[in-house]
Amino acid sequence: MLHGILIILSAGFIAGELASRLRLPRLIGMLVVGIAIGPSVLDVLPQAVLDISGEIRLFTLLVILLKAGLGLDKEKILAQGSVAIRLGFLPAVIEATVVAVATRYIFGWDWISAWLVGWIICAASPAVIVPMMLRLKAEGWGVKKGIPDLILAGGTASDAVAVTMFGIFVAWATGDVGGGIGQRLASIPVQIILGILVGIVAGKLVVILVKRLGLADNTVHEGLIAIAVGMLLVIGESILPYSPFLAVMVMGFVILETDSVLARRVRGGMDRVWVVGEIFLFVLIGAAVDVRVIAEAGAAGLAVVAIGLLIGRWAGIFASTWRSIITIRERLFMVVGDMAKATVQAAIGGIPLALGLPHGEYILAIAVVAILVSAPLGAFGTVLLAPRMLEKGEIDPTRVTVHDHFRFLVVTSGRRPPRRMIRETARIARRVDAELLILNVHPDPEKLVDSELLREELLAARDVAHEVILVDGNIAETVVDVAREHHVDYIYLSNQANTTGGHDITTAILENSDIPVVVIDEDRE
Repeated sequence: MLHGILIILSAGFIAGELASRLRLPRLIGMLVVGIAIGPSVLDVLPQAVLDISGEIRLFTLLVILLKAGLGLDKEKILAQGSVAIRLGFLPAVIEATVVAVATRYIFGWDWISAWLVGWIICAASPAVIVPMMLRLKAEGWGVKKGIPDLILAGGTASDAVAVTMFGIFVAWATGDVGGGIGQRLASIPVQIILGILVGIVAGKLVVILVKRLGLADNTVHEGLIAIAVGMLLVIGESILPYSPFLAVMVMGFVILETDSVLARRVRGGMDRVWVVGEIFLFVLIGAAVDVRVIAEAGAAGLAVVAIGLLIGRWAGIFASTWRSIITIRERLFMVVGDMAKATVQAAIGGIPLALGLPHGEYILAIAVVAILVSAPLGAFGTVLLAPRMLEKGEIDPTRVTVHDHFRFLVVTSGRRPPRRMIRETARIARRVDAELLILNVHPDPEKLVDSELLREELLAARDVAHEVILVDGNIAETVVDVAREHHVDYIYLSNQANTTGGHDITTAILENSDIPVVVIDEDRE
């Protein structure tokens, strides 16, 4: 068992690094090496590891769904309006329908199996798409119309639809939902509504266990509690007819909306778990593939995937952007930018095989073909077509993340610490995992902030990385010098500091620096 785990981690990590250096998604290397060390090729993994691979993949799916819920951006989705909402379900539903019909008539399978393939294939991969869209935003491509934001905003909701409907069809296939077609269709809204309700209760439960009962002493304990409750949601499906996958995502979202500080810490823990979980997921999904089955189903499976992308995804994107300001060229780019398959396919593609459902081996083979073809095409296509199909707009530093770590300069002046500004900047810092650099500056050294009072106010930012700097001197000049020295991204200024000495400090700062300045009114609560 231990040497099998060692093989998976070492081979998966090395293969991922090699793929990255070839400018391919890391998961492609992990998937290929998984096929190579699996039973159908080199057969070097012990049977004990293969026997629990289904449970390991299910655990990684739990981590993926929890991360997705904790990362939902409600404001971004609402800001993009109806187009983002339509992108959240139309491409997935239309592509799933097209893939299901293609599978039914190309392979001749029953409709349940065909729909399982449809819901597996229709999901987009955040592991490939998110980094590419952030890169486009950083370079300014499509930012005027918010093309990268539209793809990002619709992605999580689209995956939620795919995974939820997949779970419902699995329940049909295993006989957990009996009766005729009418009863089965009626079970869909029931499972969705119950999944949302159970997820809300679970999210509130996590917050109560951690915050009110104090069962967690550190971030590791908080992550363990969240994962444990998530596992209960997966197990609880046998008691109540709800969608466990949707419930887990809703749980993460409720944690985020209820306590953003806790959500930030849990999300950080899930990110660290995913570093290892990603290797296990893609190596084990590759190891589960029978090369013989891929050879048999390869051409037909490729045809199913191609039909889904060229007809289903195309129709879904165009339907979602109908009567919008987005041009034909931009819509074509969105088809390519949103086409990559990987994470969800790896997480759920092996479930039919693990459950012993008909055509399970072939369903897994089609999922792997989809990953191998679409992930590199989506990554390369995005880079290649963005300059040709998108307009390059002005980069707004207040709306785009151009690197992974933010640093905010919080400027105060005078003896009284700015309570509202500290709390507001701490709240924003938690959302984007930023560091606070708190600068107290005044021309008169006798009027610098009271250290004891500042220490009390900083309790509101105790979970955020921060540093305090006390300087006497010209406020505008000091702010500009400190901002440049520490490479800050934003300058936050209290209204008291902004008018110290009767001068407009903001104007003086902007005359000597291009760093955005935000003035916070301390008098407004």
